[in-house]
Amino acid sequence: MSIPSQLNVELFRDGNLESNHIVNFYNSKSNSNDYFFPRSSVKPFQIIPLLYTLSIQNEINLTDEEIALFASSHSGEKLHTDLLLITSEKYNLNLEYLICGAQRPFHDKTADSILNDNNDFLNIHNNCSGKHLSMLLFSKVLNVDFQNYYNLNHKSQASINEFFYEVFQTKDISYGIDGCGLPAIRLKTSDFIGSINFIKNSKYSEFWNRVFNAYVRFPEIIGGTNRPDSNLIKNSNSPLLAKSGAEGVMFVTNNNDSFLFKCLDGSKRGVDLASSHYLKSIGLVNNSPFESQVELYSRNRQNNKAVEIKITKKNSLEIRDFNSSLLNGIARDMYSL
Repeated sequence: MSIPSQLNVELFRDGNLESNHIVNFYNSKSNSNDYFFPRSSVKPFQIIPLLYTLSIQNEINLTDEEIALFASSHSGEKLHTDLLLITSEKYNLNLEYLICGAQRPFHDKTADSILNDNNDFLNIHNNCSGKHLSMLLFSKVLNVDFQNYYNLNHKSQASINEFFYEVFQTKDISYGIDGCGLPAIRLKTSDFIGSINFIKNSKYSEFWNRVFNAYVRFPEIIGGTNRPDSNLIKNSNSPLLAKSGAEGVMFVTNNNDSFLFKCLDGSKRGVDLASSHYLKSIGLVNNSPFESQVELYSRNRQNNKAVEIKITKKNSLEIRDFNSSLLNGIARDMYSL
């Protein structure tokens, strides 16, 4: 069993340590017994049962934009809400059935505009509304009732669960309740990150490729303006899928090497800084994603630099299994800003 590497993200104010985030890091060769909730980072997998079922029925061929929307955690910008409305109308889906709830958009300018116009936040602004809409469509395709689509024993959720057993190659899976009201899977990090090798050589490979390509083509739908996963995809040096999850999760794969980051205290700041810095260091992405995170977290409202950020490797990971000699060198280095 390999021990996860840990990246230590420290924030200093006036030279004094103010905050410290420890981020566990796993690669596609890790064999860890750590359990975690992937949260929204599971969405690239969660959409595949719908795609597979549609291929059998041969009635609907989703566009890449629709796939991206269904596997997104979007910012509630006009791009996203317009696509939700168009897609729901196209497939005759009633948005009133969405149980994700109204939410302030992640995109501040959009939220401010809604408030300035004395309008309310709606369920289509919820970052998980695309996933929920996909489950309405899945229910319709399966010819089952919409109203309980969020229950684990609903046919759509049961189909997704059976797929999870297969793709993660384990039944050592349990569920909590996600923030949006859907089942939240819990499993071993090694089973999650090791799934890419299985899926790309399975009967689901063409559907995984469709999801992967949708992420690469439409990163702004996946997240939105200046969202960390969208920025990683847009600034990658080769095609890359990146998906964040609540409570400090980031999953990244180029279909050869895969990476999973989990901030132990659940901090979005910690995982965004650690993942963007590490991926920059090994050459998967350029400097832009990390620099944007540094700007976000080091400057105050007057745009003055108020915080120093330092990232160090806390302890060793069995990285020798990677093919790249660059990675072997990086494993011994200190990460610092």
